Amino acid sequence: MEYIVAADSDIGISKNVNQDSICVKTANFNEGKAALLLVCDGMGGLSKGELASATVVKSFSDWFDNELPYELDKWSWEKASQRVLNRLQQLNSKIVDYGKRLNIQIGTTATGIIAVNSQYMFFHVGDSRIYKISYKLRQLTEDHTFVNREIKRGTMTYEQAMRDPRRNALTQCVGVTGNINPDIKFGTIESGVNYLICSDGFRHVISDQEIFDNLSPRIITTRSSMKAKMRELIELVKQRNERDNISAVMFRAEL
Repeated sequence: MEYIVAADSDIGISKNVNQDSICVKTANFNEGKAALLLVCDGMGGLSKGELASATVVKSFSDWFDNELPYELDKWSWEKASQRVLNRLQQLNSKIVDYGKRLNIQIGTTATGIIAVNSQYMFFHVGDSRIYKISYKLRQLTEDHTFVNREIKRGTMTYEQAMRDPRRNALTQCVGVTGNINPDIKFGTIESGVNYLICSDGFRHVISDQEIFDNLSPRIITTRSSMKAKMRELIELVKQRNERDNISAVMFRAEL
């Protein structure tokens, strides 16, 4: 089995700081392969969003380097999911407390994949997304946004949501409120399928069809092609006047 990963991030056309933080790690162990892929979007409009996103990335990066190697010999997805949940809740409390001490509000999305051999788990808080790209494009995560909640309730259509000024308002993120309820789900990695994790700035002004056409596993099979196509899409997004930071991570396994 081979893991193929690539990442790109851009400050965009309007912000002074890139509040997105990303993490891409792979490793070979006696038990096989493991990977950590993570996108955190520091909250736009909140003070020091880049600090919140970097704090979450550093915590998971340190876990991958220093703790995961000792967990793999007795690996359990159930225990792993509980550790991820505990870590996210602890990070949430840490960032909330920091904001209270300085009388500021900071927060971040946190959307990532942990892969071990042919299995994976994703965890998700906020409106960054994970897409599975095979013969079609499928969104694996559900946006934790006000408009998505209203769509599910039947009080708003998708078209209304796209025009609503509250479309970026989150119902939960890491570091703003005392409680978070991350989504955690499990799956089997499919050989030759591309997985994309991206911040909302990456996908706001491009269509699902454009994502599929450019990142289809039929044409994107190598790290270099991943990086080239992600950069092309990032430049396209900037040309279309996206105002946010723009980040994306791609993952593929060849079994």
